[in-house]
This record gives sequence, structure tokens and C-alpha cells, in this order.
Amino acid sequence: MEKYKTIEQDIENITNKKVVKKNRISGIAVVLLIIAVVCGVGGTAFDDPNSSVPTFLFTISAVAFLIGLVKLFADRSCFLFQPTKSRLKSVTMYFDVRDSDILQACMEMKRFEDLKQLKREKDNGVKVEAMVTDDQAFAAVQISEYVPYAYEAVTPVMCYYGEDARNLMTCLIRNK
Repeated sequence: MEKYKTIEQDIENITNKKVVKKNRISGIAVVLLIIAVVCGVGGTAFDDPNSSVPTFLFTISAVAFLIGLVKLFADRSCFLFQPTKSRLKSVTMYFDVRDSDILQACMEMKRFEDLKQLKREKDNGVKVEAMVTDDQAFAAVQISEYVPYAYEAVTPVMCYYGEDARNLMTCLIRNK
């Protein structure tokens, strides 16, 4: 059996750079870091040695700074479909293992209406991973089968554009 890369690993290569990975900066992280600086500077403005306000402000500053750093360095990347500037979201569905060949044939021949008759399962057998834009102008789909201890891709990533993408997602998500 041929080994395929997963959809997340291969999405940028197969679409001829129509899908790109973008890194975003968290607005909450920036706000928390600003609050930390303001509280830290505000804590130095007090001259009264008996006041507990500077200690409180320095504590708030330290907590806000640490939380802000964690949120800033947390992975905030997403995939973007360049022609429509729309974000891709991941959708995962599971099907009965006996329907694997039928599922593959439906995807390859674009017979999306046949997907409505396939039995859904929970975390079992065959996994369909899809990345679809918010406006459903693009969809990328890959089918994986459960081989003991892990899912392995059994098809390459298949891309659908325009009306094909809308039909595919309508049939997959309606059947969810």
C-alpha cells in the first residue's frame, strides 16, 4: 500500500500555493502584556512604604505578563484559501469500515449524493478528514483507515472547487 502524507502536511503543496499557512498574533495576549506593563509602572509610582497597592499592582503585572506570554507563543496558525481569502476549518467524519471502497469511489468519481446512504460510525473504521473554507468555495478531503493503533491515509488529498466543494460538504455535513 502506498504511503500518503496527511492532509495537514500536504495541503499547501497540492494546491499550488492557493492554500497558505498564516500565523496570527493574539489580541488578548497583546492586551495582557500592555496591562502588565501599565500595572508594573503604576506600582512604582507609589511613595508610601505602608501601602499594599504597589504589591497588588506588581502581582497583577506578573500574572498578566505570564498569561500574556503563554497566549502569545501558543500556536495561532491557520490555513487560508488565497483566491477568496477565506479560512479553512477542519471537519472529521467516521464511516463504517465496510464502506471504505464505496467511499473512495464516491470521492474519486464525484458522486456525492451516494454519500448520504453510507452508515456513520463513531471513532471507528474509516475516517474522512476534510478542510473546507467558510464560504465553501474549496474543500480538500482525505480518507484514512484504522490500522492497529493509528489511522493511515489510504488516498491522496483530493481537492474540490466551487460547486463540487459545495455539493460535497452539503452531502457530508447533512449526513452528520
